[in-house]
Amino acid sequence: MEVKMEAIQIDQFNVLAELQEAFANRYPFLKIDFFETDNTGSTKLTALDARTKLSKLPMLQAGASLDISCNRTVAEVTSDFLKSLGVSIQVSRKSGKVWNLITVTESWTLKTQNSAAEYICSLMKLSPI
Repeated sequence: MEVKMEAIQIDQFNVLAELQEAFANRYPFLKIDFFETDNTGSTKLTALDARTKLSKLPMLQAGASLDISCNRTVAEVTSDFLKSLGVSIQVSRKSGKVWNLITVTESWTLKTQNSAAEYICSLMKLSPI
């Protein structure tokens, strides 16, 4: 069964973990992690705790909607999170029992990324998350 959610409405959530869960519900073989950014928008190496309240983020656009439809690329979604929340995200793809950071294939769509990970996991007979 495929979840049909195409956007994450920011004002529905209190903490980052809820955004992660909404994303994972749509793409069970992908995950997102959040990182601090500096004043120039560059990613710091400091990961944000999933329990971080959205109200504590550097930039929170009230009523923001993040488009996570299947035809969007990882790079586009990453850019949207930075613009709307002022934080960087790192998208990872499940590969067997490990999560691989998506760097080289950021131009792939979310659907393609999720399908590739699902295929790899099916070969290894593993379930998502």
